[in-house]
Amino acid sequence: MRNYEMIFSGSGGQGLMFIGKMLAKLAIEEYPHVTFLPTYGAEVRSGTSYCNVKLSDEPIATPVVDYPDVMVLMNQPSVDRFLPRLRLGKIAFVNSSLAAATCTGVIEIPANRIALELGDVQAANVVMFGAMLGRERLVDLTKALEAVKASSARKGDKAVLLNQQAFDKGWELGSAARCPFAKTT
Repeated sequence: MRNYEMIFSGSGGQGLMFIGKMLAKLAIEEYPHVTFLPTYGAEVRSGTSYCNVKLSDEPIATPVVDYPDVMVLMNQPSVDRFLPRLRLGKIAFVNSSLAAATCTGVIEIPANRIALELGDVQAANVVMFGAMLGRERLVDLTKALEAVKASSARKGDKAVLLNQQAFDKGWELGSAARCPFAKTT
């Protein structure tokens, strides 16, 4: 039975709702039960925001995630708030450009640095999305990349290329990531 409980967290404007919602939409094709629950801080921009995503073969009783299997944490306040709730033996992807977390189950991805090298820091969320999917393989990767590109199309060819490169680099890092004390089922 497949059952994944996830938290995506960062500052408002970092694109965590975007990747959580995109994952939920992609998962509808592969899982019979999917939930997406966004929560915004007092300030949408710069305030802490997060979303809960659940993917399951069984009915989901509540969309709230208490102890996640997978986390994407984009900044230090998110690490401080949510990392202690990570289920034992599971994985947290931490944006090491803006946060530090030295504990079991953490995969550090310098998402902001990579996005800046590619040309736009706003692609950091796509780097993290690619890394998480590269490691966890929750949905079809080809469909995920196509969804990223389609969502970028309204901003033009440059944005599509940037986000494709960001996703590919994240996927490469996530695929190669080793987290020796964390076990995935």
